[in-house]
Amino acid sequence: MYWIRSSVKRSQILQSRVVTVPQRLYENHKRILRTEKEMREMLGRRPTRKELGDAVGMSELQVERCIAAMNQRCFSLDQGIQNTRKPMSADRDQDSLIDILDYRTNDGDHIKQKHTFLREDLIETLNRNLSPEEVELLLLRYGLRDDLPPEYGPGTMTIATVSQIVGLKPDKVRRMINKSLKQLQIIMGNEWSDYDRIF
Repeated sequence: MYWIRSSVKRSQILQSRVVTVPQRLYENHKRILRTEKEMREMLGRRPTRKELGDAVGMSELQVERCIAAMNQRCFSLDQGIQNTRKPMSADRDQDSLIDILDYRTNDGDHIKQKHTFLREDLIETLNRNLSPEEVELLLLRYGLRDDLPPEYGPGTMTIATVSQIVGLKPDKVRRMINKSLKQLQIIMGNEWSDYDRIF
């Protein structure tokens, strides 16, 4: 009976989503939702990610990643989109996502916008996981600051240049940067090795 029930549950999980997720992730998400409901009734408010993580035996980052993974939705490229602000469209014809993508002719602007979003996400992640001093050193070291005087120029900086700007000794700057990178490596986990393999 146990194996039959397990097989039925596995089949339901595989057929319930367009993009399949691991059974372990599905079970963790169910446990998180059940615990969140119980804690909301007990506390009279919605629990924080840290409280929820402590209750289910997971880290705050694992809880966020699990919820984000299960909340992903799939959309068809042939799905109709009605653009009510489209000029001269009295009949309100529906465009599809594939039509909108076909209208894009300038890939350069798209790539530039993609890099801008990637940079913003990177800086937001650094601010969430590192101290302000560590974030400042990494932004200077890898050329992610735009508000510097022209004499420093664009792009990456040497440790000596960064130490002159922040007023610290080069050895201390190097140690702080290496410590920050190791901390990011721990946070990223397997994603760090994937990044090393690609780049």
